[in-house]
Amino acid sequence: MGEVTQDLGRIQKIMENGNYEEARPLLKEYLAASPNDPLAIRLYGNTYAYTGYLGKAKKIWHDGLRKFPENIDLIYNYALAHYLQGNLFYARRYWKKALKLAPEDSEIYFNLGQIARDEGRLRLAINYWRKALQFKADNVEVMNNIGVAFASLRSFGKAAIWYKKAVKTDKNYALAHFNLANALFETGELVAAQKHAEAAAKLDPASHMETVSLLNHKIKEKLAGEKAPKQG
Repeated sequence: MGEVTQDLGRIQKIMENGNYEEARPLLKEYLAASPNDPLAIRLYGNTYAYTGYLGKAKKIWHDGLRKFPENIDLIYNYALAHYLQGNLFYARRYWKKALKLAPEDSEIYFNLGQIARDEGRLRLAINYWRKALQFKADNVEVMNNIGVAFASLRSFGKAAIWYKKAVKTDKNYALAHFNLANALFETGELVAAQKHAEAAAKLDPASHMETVSLLNHKIKEKLAGEKAPKQG
């Protein structure tokens, strides 16, 4: 048994290096000898998923779930495959099933929030993401997502609170700096908005330089308007 485990470990190392097509026949051979190994089934599906054959991967994981209906990793991957194909109904169904087995899994709450967001149910998405943070309090992507949801609801003050949490947790998170700049612009905190816009451009110029220039132009126009003498 030790030798078989070592073989699977070697295959995993091949996959860690991105050599999925090299790993595939090895996993097929492994599963021919050990067909009831849920980890090997998941990895075999991964070799297809990561090389553009998501439908094939989904079938492998679905067949695996017939043998191991409560295997959290197989359920998770099967749900993710549905999500990536736009099948939100089944993605939600299987992630909720996964959640019953792993009620403190932050990533599952995050993904359920993504589905709610995609369906336009922003307040439900916020609730799921808040739950995700209960189990992984330093997830800045979740904080940023909550901010984006509040901004979409035009609650810019609440959005700014969450963006501030994100940049406080990770001062190098360029997207949160940029989103915070936009929220502060909407709430009239123009100097602070300019500061975070410039931080975003400095941290990730390829993504934010052009949009920061546009935002800075609007900020300068608004500041000039505030300084201009009142007429009449």
